[in-house]
Amino acid sequence: MNIIVENLGPIKKAIFNLNKQLSVFCGPNNTGKTYLSYVLYAYTRRRIYLPDERLSEEQVSSFITNRLLQINFDEKRVYELTSQRLKNIKKDLGIIFGLSDEKAKLLFPNFRIKLDKSEEKYKEELRAKSYDFEFHLTRNVIVKANKREGDNTITLKNLTKTMDESDLEEIRYNLLTATYHYLVVSPIYDSHFFPVERTSMFTYHKDIQGTRNKLVNMLHAQDGINQQQTINFIMNNSSQFPLVIGQTLDTANNMGQMRKNTGYYAKLADEIEHSIMKGKLIVTEDGDLQFAAEGAMDKIVPLQLSASMEKAISGIVFYLRHISGKGDMVFIDEPEVNCHPNVQVLMTRIFAKMVNAGLRIVISTHSDYIIRELNNLIMLQGTTESLNKDLERWGYTKDMRLSHEDVAAYLFSYGNRDSVIMKPIVVTDSGFEVSTIDATINQQNEISQTFYYNLRYGKKK
Repeated sequence: MNIIVENLGPIKKAIFNLNKQLSVFCGPNNTGKTYLSYVLYAYTRRRIYLPDERLSEEQVSSFITNRLLQINFDEKRVYELTSQRLKNIKKDLGIIFGLSDEKAKLLFPNFRIKLDKSEEKYKEELRAKSYDFEFHLTRNVIVKANKREGDNTITLKNLTKTMDESDLEEIRYNLLTATYHYLVVSPIYDSHFFPVERTSMFTYHKDIQGTRNKLVNMLHAQDGINQQQTINFIMNNSSQFPLVIGQTLDTANNMGQMRKNTGYYAKLADEIEHSIMKGKLIVTEDGDLQFAAEGAMDKIVPLQLSASMEKAISGIVFYLRHISGKGDMVFIDEPEVNCHPNVQVLMTRIFAKMVNAGLRIVISTHSDYIIRELNNLIMLQGTTESLNKDLERWGYTKDMRLSHEDVAAYLFSYGNRDSVIMKPIVVTDSGFEVSTIDATINQQNEISQTFYYNLRYGKKK
């Protein structure tokens, strides 16, 4: 399914394919890549509540006792929920970008977001699809959902081992909501975002939260008149966090509790620690991050004293180990931040493994190393056995292969009237080219050769 976004900051028009396993945003700075990522995250994240659509007691009993429940859904209702979700994106632009509603309307007056198909086509495709996914309704309640092609019945299988009273309430009021959510944002179930600010947010989140707590305590200590003055002062001298930043801080502030959970892709966290970080990320009971190098596991240091690379990817490691779920979409803004070229290559290989394990990834990058390695992994798909020894020597494994059909690449560039058009880049079995990056590299090579020949021979090449 394609999402069409128009008039978002500098972006005149963008068409994004939700079905691709890996999407790559490329282009110069200030062309709206992060803007679009913010909007797509808001659309795909797990946030839907239908108070009037809950299970009956008979249905709850069937799910708990028989451990099986069948739900007949109405395609028209799913389309209405999808349309409403798109309308809410426009209404919530202030929340998404950390602005007041008035400021959001001023900055994005003509913003539009819509599907690329009619209601009838949408319902036709919804019925034609088959689904087989698993999700955690709560920490304890695990549900396996299945829908056959051409049917409008979803079978929900209860995989839960133990549950308490709060789980029963969650089943009663939110199981149907969760099921409809998947139908609305399918093929994605939930989304997570790693902003470029992640380096400091997972390290200094307590300091940020502490400042906010002081402001709240200050408010409670004021009488009526002074309290209003304090509120006005805070509102005029502080900024609201964009949705992505707020959600990242919430995750960071709850790491002490979340560390008890095991993510669906926890093994990939182990691999990042072993092959890239060369050490172990530790989460304390208080939610602090620490790091121990492989060669000195007894010398545990706070994360803020470790290398900048560890800070940059610690959030991704924590997500994979404790939060990740099947059907997730992961947004990573500039994965190259603070990473040596060799680490960028290794992380790109991890991204391929994440994709092949079932995650969807959207990255925004300026790195030629990442682009070139993605191309290598796409070409790896077609290599023959004659290269097996070389592949082993270079560290490639079969689970790093990328099919070019699963990859989408987009170039953000300015066109007429200073507006940006997001254009799809052709991805073939040999990869894809990013013209803006290649142009800079070619110019650098030309300059270097000119200087070299002048230095050595006193003339221009």
